[in-house]
Amino acid sequence: MIGDTRKTDLKGIVPNIFSHIFTQISLSNKDVSYAVTVTYLEIYNEEVRDLLSESPNKKLTVHERPGLGVYVKDLLGFTVDSLEGVTEILIKGNKNRVSGSTKLNDTSSRSHAIFTVLVETKNQINNKTTFGKLNLVDLAGSERVNKTLATGDRLKEARKINLSLSVLGNVISALVDGKASHVPYRNSKLTRLLKDSLGGNSLTAMVATVSPNEQDYEENLYTLMYADRVRHIQNHLSINVEKRSVIETFEQKITELKRELDTLLVKEEKEMKRKRKKSKTSINNEELEILEIEKSVLENKIHMIQKKILIGGENLLEKAQQQMGLIEDTTKELEHLDSSHQLLEEIIYFRGQEKSIVEKKYASLQEEDKELDRKIEESEKLISKAQDILIKKETEYQNEISSLLHTNKSLAKEMGLANFVINNYMPNEYIGQIKSNLTWMDDIQEWQLKGIAYCGNNLMKNKSKYKKKSKSDLHPVFLDYPSKMNNE
Repeated sequence: MIGDTRKTDLKGIVPNIFSHIFTQISLSNKDVSYAVTVTYLEIYNEEVRDLLSESPNKKLTVHERPGLGVYVKDLLGFTVDSLEGVTEILIKGNKNRVSGSTKLNDTSSRSHAIFTVLVETKNQINNKTTFGKLNLVDLAGSERVNKTLATGDRLKEARKINLSLSVLGNVISALVDGKASHVPYRNSKLTRLLKDSLGGNSLTAMVATVSPNEQDYEENLYTLMYADRVRHIQNHLSINVEKRSVIETFEQKITELKRELDTLLVKEEKEMKRKRKKSKTSINNEELEILEIEKSVLENKIHMIQKKILIGGENLLEKAQQQMGLIEDTTKELEHLDSSHQLLEEIIYFRGQEKSIVEKKYASLQEEDKELDRKIEESEKLISKAQDILIKKETEYQNEISSLLHTNKSLAKEMGLANFVINNYMPNEYIGQIKSNLTWMDDIQEWQLKGIAYCGNNLMKNKSKYKKKSKSDLHPVFLDYPSKMNNE
């Protein structure tokens, strides 16, 4: 599902889907907030496991509740804001997924995997919250034991895989039938978890993988017939509206943290005023340092939660190219830091020891600024190099097009000459007869003419074999040519 993220034409389904999602977010209205959450689980021998958990072998239970639907208890969800974050999650999950070796495949998937994407949107004007759910399912392929030669654990896994695929086929058949009174969702964990993706308020699509090997013809046919049934599932779509969402939870948490931060700032200011009244010899900055640490922790928490909420209009796909603005952001942060710590700097001003600390801090910031400059310079070099490569490729492409056009003109010229000769110098009755005796040979990529040995040029080559005759003596030979062709 990942593919090769380094090459555009080899990216898998997941990178392309998230590129589309983040592009749509960047093009949407700024009054709309987004939260993108992902989960990743596998179904191995009818056991549900969380591939993103620190204990991936732990068995999870499937529950169903009115108003909520089918869900997996204790399944971890992660909010993402970039394609890189999604890729890291997929790589981590795939490492925990069960795979094994069979006669047909050294790294055969021994489980079904479901990668779920939840996208929540909130309109900040009318506070309306909607959500969409996308299940990306990687089904383990059906297996014939007489071909895979599975035994032991592999045989048990194959039976469970084939059973769940059979139940899935029964569910699809019941949905396509339309007259079935019962759809057997509960007959397997797979169909139960995919209940909201197969019927009701959803769209369903299946990608079938077939083998080019001739001996797999029968399996390919069954696979295509299996997938074809999905095309006939008819559902009715509607917008999902929630009263309570992840975005609102994040916003509430941000408000609470900001309230704590304001309280901490008031406390810090009171502490500074109290210390001013004391004598210089009795001042202790330990409490101020504790307050600064607490304030920094709260600010980091607010920043982390705000990152999880994506705002419409923000170009998420080009964040990696925005390093040119890092210096300006750093300068603004320094200005904000100077203004918010003005009272603390007044105390530092009267103490030489604290002044030395500030100087060291300033030197450290300068080093950080230089490091940012160096990274930006490296990025510019990489961009310049990429542009040079692109220009070179475009030049090669144009040269190739010019060469093809020249070749095309030459071929057209030769074709025109051939048509001219045929239309003006060959009798029409011979043209039709020649065409009827022409055969295209795929193995040598050439036209073959029956009776070619009796053509004029070939006769001229072999004229030494015949006795010298007058022009009138050759007349019967050419008149006899059509009859020889017909006999062949």
